[in-house]
Amino acid sequence: MSSVNRGTVRNADDYYITPHWLIEDFLAAFAENNMLVCSPDESPRVLDPSAGGCDKYEMSYPTVLEKEGFTVDSWDIRADSRASVINCDFLQVKSLKKPYDMIITNPPFNVAQEFTEHALEMVKESGLVIMLQRLNWLGSQKRKPMWQKLPLAAVYVHSKRPGFDPAKPSKTDSTEYAHFVFCKGHELAPELFVI
Repeated sequence: MSSVNRGTVRNADDYYITPHWLIEDFLAAFAENNMLVCSPDESPRVLDPSAGGCDKYEMSYPTVLEKEGFTVDSWDIRADSRASVINCDFLQVKSLKKPYDMIITNPPFNVAQEFTEHALEMVKESGLVIMLQRLNWLGSQKRKPMWQKLPLAAVYVHSKRPGFDPAKPSKTDSTEYAHFVFCKGHELAPELFVI
């Protein structure tokens, strides 16, 4: 996902390459501050349902998470993705034999709420759902009912703006981003971290 309000054309399938440093910064802060444990030592079931990757670039979340010792299932709706399961519309997957411990992704912005709600159905109790979104996802009257019902546990705000075009690494996006951490069954007020 990338901000498109400055004349930028939205990519097909809302596909943008998440910079590895952004994920690495989040994982470091998450490991340091997290009360909700999910580490590779526990061999959790992890899914990236919009894993991306293409002929030029590797998948972002699976690549970084696997370097950290996690095993990640990768799905994508695109036929040219590097995901292990392609042509898979995450929102159409109805049931799993075994729920995931964690679902983490940069979802298409126009269905981010649906992705989050569906991911929460596909993780175990106390399972984590982590979504990269624009910080302004917190706002808008349209999303107010969502924030009143979803189990948001923490928001990790990135102080450095990312760019989503590896061919132009110095060109950053026009807005701030955060990793939103939801925990199935969580009822406490969310924590805010700036990284």
